[in-house]
Amino acid sequence: MVADEASVHGMPARMLDSMRNALRGRSRDTVLLALALLALAWACLAVWDTTKLGWLRLAGVAAGALLLVWSGLGLLLTLNLHTGPRRPGDTLAAGVLLALGGIAGAGVGIWLALPWVAATAAGLGGVGVMLFLHGLGLLPRSQLMLGLSMALGGGAILLLAVLQPAAMALLLPLLLLGLGMAGLHHRRYQLAGFVLGCYLAGLGCIGWLVAPEMASGGLLGGGLAMAGSGMLFLLRRSDREARRVMLDEVEQALEEGHPSMALEAANRVMLRAQQDGILLEDERLWAAKARALLRHRQYDRAIIYFSMALEIAPQEEQLWYDKGVLYRRLDEWGGAARCFAQATELNYAFPDAWLALGQSLERLQELEPAAEAFQTGLSLGCDSASAYLGLGRVLAGQGQVREALKALEQAISLEPENPAPYMTRGDIYLSLKDFERADEMGYSRAVQYQPGLKEGWWKLAQVYRLQRKPELEQMALTRILECDPENERALWERADRLYQGGDLSEAMGDLHRLLALDPSNQKARQFKALILEKLGEKGWS
Repeated sequence: MVADEASVHGMPARMLDSMRNALRGRSRDTVLLALALLALAWACLAVWDTTKLGWLRLAGVAAGALLLVWSGLGLLLTLNLHTGPRRPGDTLAAGVLLALGGIAGAGVGIWLALPWVAATAAGLGGVGVMLFLHGLGLLPRSQLMLGLSMALGGGAILLLAVLQPAAMALLLPLLLLGLGMAGLHHRRYQLAGFVLGCYLAGLGCIGWLVAPEMASGGLLGGGLAMAGSGMLFLLRRSDREARRVMLDEVEQALEEGHPSMALEAANRVMLRAQQDGILLEDERLWAAKARALLRHRQYDRAIIYFSMALEIAPQEEQLWYDKGVLYRRLDEWGGAARCFAQATELNYAFPDAWLALGQSLERLQELEPAAEAFQTGLSLGCDSASAYLGLGRVLAGQGQVREALKALEQAISLEPENPAPYMTRGDIYLSLKDFERADEMGYSRAVQYQPGLKEGWWKLAQVYRLQRKPELEQMALTRILECDPENERALWERADRLYQGGDLSEAMGDLHRLLALDPSNQKARQFKALILEKLGEKGWS
């Protein structure tokens, strides 16, 4: 029994969901059909006024009945297109009673041939429509008064048309109507005006059964709101606006360093686009999801989404650049170079793409085109320090030492505390076997600005070994172990250096630490045995 009651109560919800699903992706068509019905009703009224043909009157009434149905469809569209959190108001019951009461009152007025009663009831019903939308959470309280002014203005036009006032009397309700429409449109609640317009125009056309003035008043009072709202909806593409807001949420989450929130927002906007039937029309959706996946380190999936975005918009250079960044994260330098090259072909004046292209070509050992890419990037205003650094490495690889050193000097002048150009300069002097300059102008400068740079200390250890400076080599190895106490290579090399210098006890200490990290290291065990033998020969315990 309980299950039966639950199924009965669930039937309206299921019917509502099925109707909403039927309208998803059809918002433009639904609004266009309503505007066509409005135009048909106006045409029937205009031709009837000249010919007095009875069937035109009946056609107008039928169009009005359909417009009443369309007010409900407009409500469903509003539910589909609503993106933010809904905060239901406290006017739901009053809105339902007034809206349905307006239909009932208009019916009574038509039955009793009292057009002013029907017009008054229609106006009150319009107020009910706005209260109903607010009660559903589709019209915020800040916009409720604007909506009510539109409802009162449209209802007043309908009533004044029935009572045949002077033309000047229409100015005030038209002013109220314009105020409401402008405010609602500005705040992107234009479908509220569309629902209201369908309601008023529909009741006005049905009122044609008792008075043509009521039809003209309904088509004016409701038609203005309906036509203005509907046309603005079509021109502004509110469904696209909703997606843009959701895409902005993705970008904001990425900028604020919240990749999980960005991915969740990207999933929502893609689901929304799929429901609207435009998923394969807007590359921004795929690109936003791809960027969120990229920040989430789901690189394989991100490639798929970037590829889909480029299928839709192959001429978007930013998409090619972003896909190249993804390939670069994966260390797939060939794919990265192809993407960056495509970005530069689509937009020659894309400095970041030229810089990234040069770095990718450098990794591929294509030194000449890499140098050209760096130089082009510099001429277009890319990050000069990075470009000069890359150019220095490439020129050094080509054997153009003097030009390479000049480029590195430029990089150092732009970022004097960046250790990278000093490291590259040290490599150049080391390749020339100029150990003093490799030390003083290269690696020592690098570790001065970044004391924890292990690569710099390793290079210094190599230089000191070549210079036969064991104390300095030991110092460099010690600095490496200060940065990384569990570095097995540094422990082994320092133990060997200490052994060569005769400091057997210190060498034994490093070997103990090494064996604690790797007990299976047979080479270290043999070295320990050798030291123990030496210590035994000297009579040490």
